Formats: sequence, C-alpha cells, structure tokens
Amino acid sequence: MSAPVRPGHRGQNMAIFESAPIPVAVMTLAVPTIITQLINIIYNFADTWYVGRTGSAAMVAALSVCMPVFVLLAAIANLFGIGGASVISRALGRKDLSYARKTFAFCFYAGIAASVAFGLLIALFRSRLIPVIGGDDASYQYIYDYMFWTMIIGAIPTVGNVLCGHLVRSVGAAKEAGFGMSMGGVLNIILDPLFMFVILPPGNEVTGAAIATCLSNTAALFYFLVYLYRHRDHPVLSLSVSDFTVGEQIPANVVSIGIPAALATSMAMLSNIAANALVSEYGSSAVAGMGVAKKINMLAFNTTMGLTQGVLPLLGYNFGARNFNRLKKSIAFTGVVGLVFNLACTLAFRTFAPVLVSFFIAEEASVSFGSSFLRVIALATPLASISYLTNTLFQATGRRLSSFFLSILRKGCMDIPLMFLFKSMFGMYGIVWATPTAETGSLIVAAFLVLLLIRDIRQGKI
Repeated sequence: MSAPVRPGHRGQNMAIFESAPIPVAVMTLAVPTIITQLINIIYNFADTWYVGRTGSAAMVAALSVCMPVFVLLAAIANLFGIGGASVISRALGRKDLSYARKTFAFCFYAGIAASVAFGLLIALFRSRLIPVIGGDDASYQYIYDYMFWTMIIGAIPTVGNVLCGHLVRSVGAAKEAGFGMSMGGVLNIILDPLFMFVILPPGNEVTGAAIATCLSNTAALFYFLVYLYRHRDHPVLSLSVSDFTVGEQIPANVVSIGIPAALATSMAMLSNIAANALVSEYGSSAVAGMGVAKKINMLAFNTTMGLTQGVLPLLGYNFGARNFNRLKKSIAFTGVVGLVFNLACTLAFRTFAPVLVSFFIAEEASVSFGSSFLRVIALATPLASISYLTNTLFQATGRRLSSFFLSILRKGCMDIPLMFLFKSMFGMYGIVWATPTAETGSLIVAAFLVLLLIRDIRQGKI
C-alpha cells in the first residue's frame, strides 16, 4: 500500500508546478540542475588537468580511452532517471500518487540492478575490452585500474547518485537534487589531488583519480539515501520493496522514454569519437584543437541541458494535469532564456576564440586549429538549445517515438555521415561544419514533430 498523503508534502513542492509564476517555477527547478552541470564540467576538466600534471601521455590516454565506456553508466542513469521523471511528473499531474510511487520504486531498483550487471560485465571482460577501446601496452594497467574503481566497485554509486537526482527532482525537490548531484563533483575536485599526489605513491595518479571518483559518488549516493529515508512517509519517494512492480506497464512507460535519453548520451560520445578519428590524420595539433574546442562548447551545451532537464517535471506535470496554457508558457519562457544565453555564448566564443583556447593549451598550431573549430561549432549552440528543449517536451509528454527519432537524428544518424561527406568535399574544416548543419536539419524535423504534437493535443488524441 502507498503511504498516506500528508498535506505538507504536496503543498511544499506542488505549488512550483501548479501556481508559482512561470519564471519562478522555471528558475527554481532549472538553476540547481544548471549548477550541477557546470560543476560536472569543472570536474571533468579537473581530472584531465590533474593527471596531465604528471607528464605521462599513457595516463592521459587512459582517461580518454575509458571515457566512452564510463559514459555508458551515465546512459543507464538517464534511462531510468529521465524516463522515470517523465512518468512520475505526468502521474502527479493526474493526481495518481500510487502510480508515481510505484514508478519511483521501480526506477530506483531497476537502475541499481542495471549498474550491478554493467559492473559484472566489465569485471568479466575488461581484459578483452581494453585493447578494443584503444588501450595499448603503455596504458593497459592504468585503464585496468581505472575501470576497477569507477566501473566495477563504483558502478552502483555512479549510477545511483545521478538516478536519484533525476527522481527526486521529479517531485519538485530541485534544490535537494541539485545539492546531492553537485556534492559528488565538488568532492571529486577536492579528493583528486589528495589521492593522486599525497596518499598514493608516485605512479598511481590514475588509480588515485579513480578512487576519488568512486568515493565522491558514494558520498553523493549516501546523501540521497539519507534524504529518502528521512522522507520515507512522502507519498511518492519510496524505497519500499513492496512498491516495486513490473506491472501496470510501468517498465514499458519508463524505458520507452528513457531509451532516447540514454541514446542521446551514448550517441554524443560516439559523435565525438568519430570527429576525433577523422581529424587525427591532420596531426596531433588538430586533434588537440578539436578536443579543446568541444570542451569549451560544453559550457553552452551542458548549461542548456541543465535548463531543459530541470524543467522536465514542470512540463510533465502540467501535461498530465491537462493545463496546456501553463505548459505553453513554461516552454516559451524556457526557450527564450535558453536562446538568449546561447546566442551570447556564440558571440563570446567567436569573438574570443584564441583567448579561450589558449587557456587550455599553449601550443601555437593547436590554438590556431582550436580557434577555427570553435568559431564554427559555436554556430550550432543556439540551434541546439531549441532542439534540447523540443526533445525535453517530447519526453515530458510521453512522445516516445518523437523523442527517439530526434535523439538519434541529432547525434549519430545525421552528423556522423555529414562528417564523412563534408570531409571528402571540403577537407578538414568540413568535419566541423557537419555540426551546425546537422543541428539545422534536426531543428527542421523537430519543428515538424512539434506541429504534430500540437495537432494531437487540439484534436484530443492525447
């Protein structure tokens, strides 16, 4: 049975969805998520920067090689976290607290089970996997150790803290979710140099970075478990095994929305791998320039991702409540904020490209390549902001096919073929122009899919 509803629980968070002014509701939900994304960017930079201080190319290569596999854990978290947040927020809008509670329990336990399965697969096959993903004799042991701490021992906390963040935010507790997810990144930045250069002896810097990551994610997960225990009488936040069910189409509803979210994470990494591979024939300076340009552009992309992920519960709740006027106003305000921010980023990136790139790398040729790449990639950021919001709208309203199609179209189905085509036609810079071209194409498709959504709402089909 579901726990009794206490008025204080609903009144405190539901007002954000139901009656708060749109700007207040959007920023209350989005700001903590944006901060989390920015901290994660700093954390990703810090890991590479700290390891780079060793001067060991093999150690730096180990982190780069591990990243695509590590991102799969984020994909698992998004599968059950974003999928669950969509289902929960729509159920709350319908006032179906029992369904929301069962969905919460299913997503938590299914996400943990999936992380355990992932960790076991890595433990069993990492010796065979390492050469496949690019490990060599010099980097093999570093990769082996990093995988042990972050993907085997650390699989549950890595998935668990991000998963809990999405699920807790779905009931309106944005600040609490943002604090928990941010805490892991902040702790990682603090613990990295401690384990790399103080606790462990020289030569173990990659292991130190991995242990710091594992401990930081464990602390963040512990925070969420304590939070959920303290709120165990909440009508939705449930870790009770008795609330776990695979009935009532809960798994299908969660996974059908979660798969596009997981694919978006995985396909973005695949796109980066393809870009680096194509640019590699132009030399290490070109590869370094590409890497730095994409890191800088992460500021715009990840901030927009935080903004749109933050408002997903607001959109889902009002869709479930059939409050289409509030849904429309929420989308419009979020779209304006995202577009203005990204236009500012485009202007700054194109104007100050050499300064920004040289902050990360001093080598003259790399700065030249990176500046040119950044100026082109920056053109995609305003377009991407609208695509992110559109896809979030599809997730929030349960438009699983639209979300799936747009997710694989933006990254993978459109930009990777364009990289190969444009490279053959225009050379190295054609690879970079594939990004804004793909964003333009996906935006046109997104607009068509939104028109279909509006038609179905007006005709009462959904």
